[in-house]
Amino acid sequence: MSAPSDSPGTKGATAPLQILDTLAPEDLQHEVWAACMAPRWYFGNRSTDVQSSRPFWKMDLDGVEAVDRLWQHARPTCERLARTPLRVERQYANGHTYGLGGRPHYDDVRPGTYTLLYYPMLAWEPVWEGETLFFDAAGHVAAGVAIAPNRAVFFDSRMAHSARAPSRDCPELRVTLAFKLVTAATG
Repeated sequence: MSAPSDSPGTKGATAPLQILDTLAPEDLQHEVWAACMAPRWYFGNRSTDVQSSRPFWKMDLDGVEAVDRLWQHARPTCERLARTPLRVERQYANGHTYGLGGRPHYDDVRPGTYTLLYYPMLAWEPVWEGETLFFDAAGHVAAGVAIAPNRAVFFDSRMAHSARAPSRDCPELRVTLAFKLVTAATG
């Protein structure tokens, strides 16, 4: 669920974001990356319903074995951070290239919803940019997370955030794998 791009903020989010470096064992990271490079991408996804939002690439990953195993590996850490059992509501990858950054949006506005955002790339150069930005209630950048291979960010889905496009020098697709998570109480 997206909120209008002119109203970023936290929508009641209380948990800070957590950066999780080296999320997966190397072999699992390679399997997840291979799954993300399969020819299932489609173009036209948007961060928000606002017409000015730029379209970008998306790949649905529900039921993909390597991605399911990644969640099972990350699950104990995410549940410890959320302090409650979690289940995956949906999982997919987003892809951005130069000029195709996202707009500030919320992944969900319901309490008890979380996002695990994973950077599955095997290599990424800092000069390629493409960081994920998080916004405060006034719409100002509150935090930025630089891409690093095998890094993840766990956060309350009510935190406004956006993908920044990779730089012109980047020859790769900026891929994020998103796990949309809910607590048992959320449904």
